Amino acid sequence: MNFFEDKLMLEKYDIQLRYGENPHEKAYVFGRPQFELLHEGKQLSFNNILDAEAAWSLTRNLEVVGGGCAVVKHQTPCGVSYLRDGDTIADKTRCVASALSADGESSYGGILATSFEMTLDIARSLKTFLEVIVAPAFEDEAVEYLSKKKVRLIRPLNYTSYVGKIAFDSLIISERRFDGHPELLFGEPFDLKEVTFALIVAEATRSNAIVIVKDGVTVGIGGGQPSRKRSAWIATTLAGRNAEGAIAASDAFFPFTDGLDILIKAGVKCVVAPLGSIRDENVLTFAKENGITFYSSPIRVFRH
Repeated sequence: MNFFEDKLMLEKYDIQLRYGENPHEKAYVFGRPQFELLHEGKQLSFNNILDAEAAWSLTRNLEVVGGGCAVVKHQTPCGVSYLRDGDTIADKTRCVASALSADGESSYGGILATSFEMTLDIARSLKTFLEVIVAPAFEDEAVEYLSKKKVRLIRPLNYTSYVGKIAFDSLIISERRFDGHPELLFGEPFDLKEVTFALIVAEATRSNAIVIVKDGVTVGIGGGQPSRKRSAWIATTLAGRNAEGAIAASDAFFPFTDGLDILIKAGVKCVVAPLGSIRDENVLTFAKENGITFYSSPIRVFRH
């Protein structure tokens, strides 16, 4: 009897996975996955399901700013964009192209998720290899077109998102929610949608997370580091000149001014982050002295 059968009395679901987290490891599914598999070009793997869930959870949150799309790899966003100019097929096609090109190197072999229907026109516009495409709906013609490729097509069902891990011989589970909008503390106002967008992407990025966005698209993502300063360095390095005049989001408060200093020197002009540090006053004073617009996030958005 294994962990789930012994501890949770869950039955193994009849879905065969290609392999576990690594090819030499087996994988099992307990409980019915809340998605419909429309096409399986290659057998699903353990990683495919986790990446698809990460991409879909991020994309669902983008509905707060009107919808959008995300490319995820290793449960980490590498390119995200939102619909800021309209809601036509052409607008959605451009949105997908922006997400894929935000980090074209990492997008190859990634998971694409959209908050809108995958149409034949959008499907035809895809020029990079993708492991999985996740969307709330697919045109029949799009399924037929994409079924000629090795990509898996997933249509999620309605479900509540949770996160969980096995620790100390038990399963610990947490809610996963994105609530509220950032509040302007000082400085020249920026587009609140864009500020919220940056925070949504930070919520989906491994802690410590720093995300830089500009004109509705991510330009630098730094995450999975034990130091917020290192994440800031990664994000600004990836952003390069695109950091000039951009918005940066932090998934938690800045404990010191060093990470903020890296963002400022790269040209970032607006920052959104939760407060709660004993050094908040020092950090905010430093931001004011450097002419930064600062938004306070109502929530911390750690993702371990």
